[in-house]
Amino acid sequence: MSFEEDLAAAEIEPAPFTDVTLLIAGKTYVFRFRQMDGQDWASLTDQHPARPGVLIDQRYGYNLRTLTVAAVARSGVRLDGETEVELRVDPFVQGSKEPRVNEWAQVLKAVGGYGFQRVTDAIWGLNERLPELAIEAAKKALASSAND
Repeated sequence: MSFEEDLAAAEIEPAPFTDVTLLIAGKTYVFRFRQMDGQDWASLTDQHPARPGVLIDQRYGYNLRTLTVAAVARSGVRLDGETEVELRVDPFVQGSKEPRVNEWAQVLKAVGGYGFQRVTDAIWGLNERLPELAIEAAKKALASSAND
């Protein structure tokens, strides 16, 4: 395929996703996280500076924990069977007497450390590790075809 054909194919290719099952109040719920647009992901990482002395942060250049909290609403949905359901994240309205609803914050609090880590792993894997593995595989395939 030509460069132009590859660009066109990439434009219509669905974003990779990972489903994560989490326990909330003794019941299981499935959440689907999709790989974010590269520019959106990079912009979001810029807003979460790395913590000094935290190896994973130092390697990638951002705070993995706060980035996860920021990325869930942009990349995740709850599955109800095969139906994708957006969680409510109401914007903060200064001076409003209505309580702000942030279902993602409630989910992350409800699932505890184990669940939060599973969400972190899914989002990080889709946006960092999956592309990294794809590049490694493409390089190996190119090297292998050059040797044939």
